[in-house]
Amino acid sequence: MATTEEILTAAGKLGALLNTHTSMKNYRELVRQLELDVGARNLLQEFEQLVETVSYKEATMQPVEIAEKQKLQSLQQSVAIHPLLKKLMAAQVDYADLMRKVQEAINAGSGDVDNDEIDESPAPAASKLIL
Repeated sequence: MATTEEILTAAGKLGALLNTHTSMKNYRELVRQLELDVGARNLLQEFEQLVETVSYKEATMQPVEIAEKQKLQSLQQSVAIHPLLKKLMAAQVDYADLMRKVQEAINAGSGDVDNDEIDESPAPAASKLIL
């Protein structure tokens, strides 16, 4: 039987291995580029803030103004066509896919969880950074 220490050691090795994966390296480089690109960073921040505002209003049954919906749609389109943000979102999808595969492998190794039984709740908004 494995000890907690052995499991944590193996997890640390897995983390170090994941850190060398192309998906992670690519994602980190794009995050670094985002930090240097004030325009892209501001666009993403404005979009995320408006998403939060609209989501809060919807959750609390407050009316969402037509102007807010239009602004959100406009920002969403701007984010989708921005070259750096487009690459960043694709890198987030690659990273999330890698992590899903790792989780499936862990689940398969444990023999206790059927991958079909895993709660596949919607993923966080693509604009949210993962790290």
